[in-house]
Amino acid sequence: MGIDPHRPKRSVSDLPLRRPGLALLAALVLALHGGAPFAAGADDASGGAQGSVAWAGGGVGEDARDAMRLAASGYNVHVVFSERRGAYLADVPFTVTRSGGAELVSGICPGPLLYLKLPPGAYRISARLDDAWQSKRIRVGASRPARLSFVSGTP
Repeated sequence: MGIDPHRPKRSVSDLPLRRPGLALLAALVLALHGGAPFAAGADDASGGAQGSVAWAGGGVGEDARDAMRLAASGYNVHVVFSERRGAYLADVPFTVTRSGGAELVSGICPGPLLYLKLPPGAYRISARLDDAWQSKRIRVGASRPARLSFVSGTP
């Protein structure tokens, strides 16, 4: 799937909060540019566009989480990665495929929040947690965001 399966995920509690204002600045830039992905280089925000799919990931620390939530309205799929006991996860590999199996985007989400901008339709989102891939199907509509969560320790 194009992702290093041996790269361990990190619990957000293991990560230091560095330059929290930078994540807020990235969110403001995102809002001013009409939903374009986060600029690379922000400590806790990453994203990009692969084909027609824009994505943003981050949310480590309170300021970064607030910045991601400010950017949420520009994306129609909202994903959260966490442990069963509630701790958020970071560095989670993910893929998004069409219902027919064609991969649209893949990456490593640097924080517990992943936002995607997908055209309306049916998709499968997969995340690697606990050294195994979990997959969930979603239907993206034109009105409100699709929301889903991946929890480590669950099948």
